This record gives sequence, C-alpha cells and structure tokens, in this order.
Amino acid sequence: MMNQTKGKSSRLLQAGFILIIILGLGLAIYLPTLLQDTPPKSRILQAAPGCELSQRFCSAQLEQQQIQLKINSPEISSAAPLVFEVALTNVKADQVMLDLKGRDMYMGLNQVMLSRVPGTTDRWRGETTLAVCTTGKMTWVSSIIAEHEGNITQADFFFDAQ
Repeated sequence: MMNQTKGKSSRLLQAGFILIIILGLGLAIYLPTLLQDTPPKSRILQAAPGCELSQRFCSAQLEQQQIQLKINSPEISSAAPLVFEVALTNVKADQVMLDLKGRDMYMGLNQVMLSRVPGTTDRWRGETTLAVCTTGKMTWVSSIIAEHEGNITQADFFFDAQ
C-alpha cells in the first residue's frame, strides 16, 4: 500500500515537472512577442510644391486631415531667429514637434517642441535658428510631427535659406 501511494506521488511529481517545462518553453517562445510595443500608427501628409512659407500658410493634406505651416518672417535666412506657426485641421495633437534637416547636406540636429498658441486648440508656434551653410543657399526640409496617443501625423515642407 505504501509503495502504491509512493508510486502515485512520484508519477504526479513527474507529470507536474513535465507540465512546468512545457509552460516554461511556451513562455520563453512567446514572451518576446508579448513584450513588443505596438508600433505607432503614422500618416504622412503630402505638401503642395512651390509654396512660399514666408508669404502664407502652406498646406499638406490627406483626406480630411490637413497640416499648415508658415514662417513668420519676411525673409528666411540662416543665423536669424525664425518663428514657425502650425495650424492643424482634423489632426489631434498632444504635442507637435518641428524637425529641420538639410535636404542635401547634414546640418546637425535642430528639433523644437512647439507650444500651443494660447486660446486655441489647433495652433502651435515655436522659434529656432537655422545653421549657416558654407555653400550659400540651402534647401531645408521642415517636418511637422503631431503626436496623439501614440499616433503620429507628419507633413514635410521644403524651403530655401541663405
């Protein structure tokens, strides 16, 4: 009788051990998948070419969403403060960032978190200065990146500066 009880206990222990090994292997295989963050949804709006950012708001649109950008300066030049203003239509944003890059040449990192214009829900503004290009005229890419609850909406605008 004692051997029978001992045998059943031994088999239960073995079955439990095998079950733990199977669960451990399953967890090891699927854990990395479970821990991966879901990539943010992102949309890129297309800007209309040939718009003068210092003259008026230029638009980038996809379906009903629109991002507009204007540089509030009569002349766009390097080494002078520039005020960038953004208007959003059907684009929700908790934060909006301006990312400036040289189109043909690396000009360093120039990113500015824009501030919401007081009294508005869809206007953002920020100031930065462009790096001086040694070749003279430079084409810049200004990316407006609006983020809301992990979703990103981006629009790229091009302009020249000396």
